[in-house]
Amino acid sequence: MAVLFKGIRNYLKRADLFLILVTLLSAGFGFLLIYSATGGSGRTVRMQVVSLIIGLALMVVISKIDYHDMGRAWKFLAVACILILILTTAIGSSRAGSQDRAWIHIGSLSIQPSEFIKIAFAITFAKHYDLIKERIDSPINVFLLAIHGLIPMAILIVQKDMGMMLVFGLMLVIMMFAANVKLRYFVMAGIILLIGEPVIWSAVLGATQKNRILALFDPVKYASNAYQQSQGLLAIGSGMLFGNGLFKGKLTQGASYLLPEKQNDMIFAVVGEELGFIGCVLVLCILTIFLLRILHDARQAKDPMGSIICVGIFASFAIQLGVNIGAALMILPITGISLPFFSSGGSSLMASFTAVGVVLSVYMRRDTHLFYGKEMPELSGKSIR
Repeated sequence: MAVLFKGIRNYLKRADLFLILVTLLSAGFGFLLIYSATGGSGRTVRMQVVSLIIGLALMVVISKIDYHDMGRAWKFLAVACILILILTTAIGSSRAGSQDRAWIHIGSLSIQPSEFIKIAFAITFAKHYDLIKERIDSPINVFLLAIHGLIPMAILIVQKDMGMMLVFGLMLVIMMFAANVKLRYFVMAGIILLIGEPVIWSAVLGATQKNRILALFDPVKYASNAYQQSQGLLAIGSGMLFGNGLFKGKLTQGASYLLPEKQNDMIFAVVGEELGFIGCVLVLCILTIFLLRILHDARQAKDPMGSIICVGIFASFAIQLGVNIGAALMILPITGISLPFFSSGGSSLMASFTAVGVVLSVYMRRDTHLFYGKEMPELSGKSIR
């Protein structure tokens, strides 16, 4: 028992306690909202508890693995992720009301592999960058970095998972920017995107995605596509400043058809109706502090690879936050993207904890002496990793 407590104490001494506490606060707050939105019973709540426990275990286990070791397996990770995405495209299924084939069923469980693959993408991209960072100005290296992200994006387009494709795309842009890729390459990419916009609209986007975008501009004409967001806005508005109180939302506590996917895509509407404007600001503050802490750990990293990994994970969380809340406020179309730690969903919650574990791995190895818990001498003139 003494050995166990000593191990826990040493772990907490090395880990970023502030990040862990903010993570637990987010997950706990999110569970309370999901409990309220679902009436406190049912399979959703049970699965959220199980996913929370597994997620915590994954966070600790991943944090104890040196991120350099993860990077050394980057080719294996990249190939494995592509194969899993292809497999999901071939045998995957869709959620109710969605066209994407992004889910794999294992017995009674449903897993969304792309939630975990985006973490592997941050690691493999960072390692790829680390191998060519001295030649980052070379057009061929910039092109290969872009291909690194475009391959999974292309598979996600075939899956019709446009929300996750957007997450990968913006992660790619932010990590390339952090990697000091010259501005001219971003300008060129922007021009290509603008030229290809008609093709994207006509050949890439499906009818549902188009209607969801058009519903933002004409919710009356596209009422069936705007219904979920319209109900979400009503819920947020009805909460006013202080909300109606937990378990007291008229739309979020009513029949499920009043606010579809209230515990998933529309969890922010639950916050607005039950906790009001103050509750919405509180959620945004907690998640903003969480994101800023990841950037803090990126600055603490001992090498560029660790920094880029943290930036990639920061980007995935920040994009999901923006897209989910933007959809709840009817600023952006519904894409099925969850609000990290707050939306229900086992894959999302476990992947979020796993991502935090990777950030902790970087932080815990920012300083060799700190990692080993005491002053360590240099061996043969080489520092200990």
